[in-house]
Amino acid sequence: MPDNRQQDFSLSSNVAISVRNLWKKYHLNKQDHASIPKEAYRKENRNPQEFEALKDVTFDLMNGDVVGIIGSNGSGKTTLLRILSEITKPTSGEALINGTVTSILDIGSNFHPDLTGYENTLMQLRVRDVAKSEYAELLKKIRHFSGIEDFFEQPVKYYSNGMFLRLAFSVAFHISADILILDEVLSVGDEGFRLKSQTLIKQFKLAGKTILFVSHNRNEILELCDKCLWLDRGSVRKVGTPTEVLGEYFEMQRGNYEAEQKTDNGNLSEALVSQALNDGLDIQWPGDDAPGNDFFVVRNVTVLQAGQSARLYTSDDIEISMVIEKKKTGGSVGALLIVSDVFYQPVLIANLLNNATKENFVGAFADTTGLLELKCTIPGNFLAQGVYYTLARFGIDAKEGEKNSPHDYHLQENLKFRLHNKPGNFDFIGGSVNGSVRPAFKWTYTKK
Repeated sequence: MPDNRQQDFSLSSNVAISVRNLWKKYHLNKQDHASIPKEAYRKENRNPQEFEALKDVTFDLMNGDVVGIIGSNGSGKTTLLRILSEITKPTSGEALINGTVTSILDIGSNFHPDLTGYENTLMQLRVRDVAKSEYAELLKKIRHFSGIEDFFEQPVKYYSNGMFLRLAFSVAFHISADILILDEVLSVGDEGFRLKSQTLIKQFKLAGKTILFVSHNRNEILELCDKCLWLDRGSVRKVGTPTEVLGEYFEMQRGNYEAEQKTDNGNLSEALVSQALNDGLDIQWPGDDAPGNDFFVVRNVTVLQAGQSARLYTSDDIEISMVIEKKKTGGSVGALLIVSDVFYQPVLIANLLNNATKENFVGAFADTTGLLELKCTIPGNFLAQGVYYTLARFGIDAKEGEKNSPHDYHLQENLKFRLHNKPGNFDFIGGSVNGSVRPAFKWTYTKK
């Protein structure tokens, strides 16, 4: 565990890490090409013998920041952490560290396989110049926190990957350092271990210590971090609040995946391409292109405010309208909307049968055919700003024990809409608190 204390740190004492114009290039032999992640080996590299893992990376982190680093495989996340841990030297640029650093980057790093967990822990205490008077108490805490208990006296070469990381994680947390750097280790262990680890991270933050960690778990970043750094193809794509950065990252990933799927299947819908022009929806499926089954056909779906879809605001009512063509008599016309946020989590479920006016639509339109419009209104000041996806289902009548019925149809298209805060309307909650549902409730206050 290297000591990265920078004695002549020239920036403010509140700055924990300052990275300036950081580049890392690798010169490759032909046999090395196969070992590079597919996502990382980019066509824009003019020299096939040179790979740029990091490109002109610049950012500052303050004391007490808890920062989640995200990005696709091969985006440079681990390379950045290795440079900050002084394991790898940059090709150019600099990374100034104000304080001591403890890092966990690889399974078994800093551990000797033939030594026991106890012996390895003791060695780490000695390396970090911990006072001998503290050994007994720290060894007890580290053993208990790691949860490996009886295996603490066994050689670590017999440990599972999870046990390795739990012990390394416990050692890193209990040896005093100013900055903690972790590479995809927070998800190790069971739920109890994760809860203990998250509690310690929060205590670290309150103590003014700085933590950087790479994670593909959005919940960890949303819950623990106050900043998020997005690396894309070796460059900093965005730094901001976790909600803001993760939202854009997940939207891009979902868009790339769905475009790939549609292209592979050869069925990219021209109607859906126009979605990129607006925040709302106004999609029509004419003629035989309409999705549906023998019972229902979907002709039109809109997400509008005041009759337009160009820009939607959180403060105004949102009207979701679906025009379906009922092709046969019989059965019930049910409608179910599931609205999910950009992280694929359901935000609200709206059902025609569960309506505010208590009308009984179970048997409505059973003997009817032709065009029917079903409209649902989501009140203003209910959803926060961001991107949402809507899944629509029509028809009920599935018999007990069945998942579907011949009268049931799920619209599989990606129905996306985006909400903005209206200029002049101040969001008192802001991006510091997560959550997509933010109703404007009726409040009163009285002096007693």
